[in-house]
Amino acid sequence: MSNELKELEDILKITFSKDLVKEVKKVEEGHFDILTTPDKAYDLMKILTEEAGIYHLSTVTAVEREKEFNVFYHIQHRIEEEFREVPINFIVTGINKDKPKTPSLLDFFVAADYYERECYDFFGIYFENHPFMQRLILPEKWPDDVRPMLKEYGWEELKEITLGIAKQISEND
Repeated sequence: MSNELKELEDILKITFSKDLVKEVKKVEEGHFDILTTPDKAYDLMKILTEEAGIYHLSTVTAVEREKEFNVFYHIQHRIEEEFREVPINFIVTGINKDKPKTPSLLDFFVAADYYERECYDFFGIYFENHPFMQRLILPEKWPDDVRPMLKEYGWEELKEITLGIAKQISEND
């Protein structure tokens, strides 16, 4: 294990002791899952970007669980001496399904802008302090209460909504 990877593991242990981390899982050598909660996500990411050399966000995804949402920030740490990247899944867990909200991490990664808006569009997860939390992908006429990635919506229902919108648009042209 390189010195830099050891330093990263030490920083993760420190943040764990500060009660910011719910759990750290070593997926494999040099690949981690860091689990946290919405109330601690912002403070933890601040430490990771300022002290652990996290510099890049690849994407943001969301998953609907039985009683909660999880948001995954796929981030990276670079080990300069070895010219390699350490992938980290920064997972915000326990997002309430009845009122889904978590802090935006746009302050740390400009790329979070569109990814968080996409999660808002498809899952209805609101990213607090995001400066432009509005629809990104779905058409303007899409019903506000229908989030197409939620398990409650089947293909047939989504198809009917889509065809209805297409029909409205073609009638107005």
